[in-house]
Amino acid sequence: MTKSTDILISTHILSGKNKTYDTFTKYISSDFRTIKASNPHEYIEFCWNSYETKCPKAAKTQSLNGKVFEAVVATCLYREGILPMFLQAQVTFVPNVDFDIVLFKEERRSPIGISIKTSLRERYKQADLEAVALKYVHRNAENYLISLQSSEVDTVKKKLKDGSLLGLNRIIAADTPEFDDLISELKKMKFINPGEVPIITGTLIK
Repeated sequence: MTKSTDILISTHILSGKNKTYDTFTKYISSDFRTIKASNPHEYIEFCWNSYETKCPKAAKTQSLNGKVFEAVVATCLYREGILPMFLQAQVTFVPNVDFDIVLFKEERRSPIGISIKTSLRERYKQADLEAVALKYVHRNAENYLISLQSSEVDTVKKKLKDGSLLGLNRIIAADTPEFDDLISELKKMKFINPGEVPIITGTLIK
C-alpha cells in the first residue's frame, strides 16, 4: 500500500507538499482512505468539521478554505471509486475556464463539470457562466455546483428552479444526504479518459 503520508500526492489529488497538503494531513488525516464514515456526506462533514475546528483561525484564508474543500470533495470521489477524474481541468474549445473537477461519461461521450465553492454569494454566477460555456461545446454536458449547506445554497436552488440559471443542472450541499444521491448516480456511470476517444473517425487518406 502507498505510504499514508504520500497518498494525496501519489493519487495526484494534490500536486505537491504545499499549504493545502500540510493543512489536510495535519488537521484532517494523513490518509483519507482510513476515515470511517457510513456515507459520502458524513465523510464530507467529518473532514470539514475537522478543518474548521482544528485549524487555527489565523491560518485560514478564503483561498485555503476553497482548496481544502476541493481536496475533501476530490478525496470523497476517489474513495467512492468515481474515476478517472480530472482536477483543475481545461476542456478543449472552452477557453479561459478551469473546472474544479471534470468527469467524462462513456455514454454519449459527454463531460460532467463540477464546480466546488465553500461560499456562493456571487460565485454561483461564475459557475453558471462556465457551465453555459461547457454546454455550448458539449450539448450533452451536465454541470453540478457543490457547496456546503447554507441559506445561500437554498437561495441559488430557487434561482435554478425558476429558470434564472442557464448552465447548471443542480446545486448540491455536500454535507447533506442529497450528496449521497449524487454519488450513487455517478457510481452507476462509466467514466473514461476522453483522450482514448478518437477526435476524427473515418477512412484516412494520406
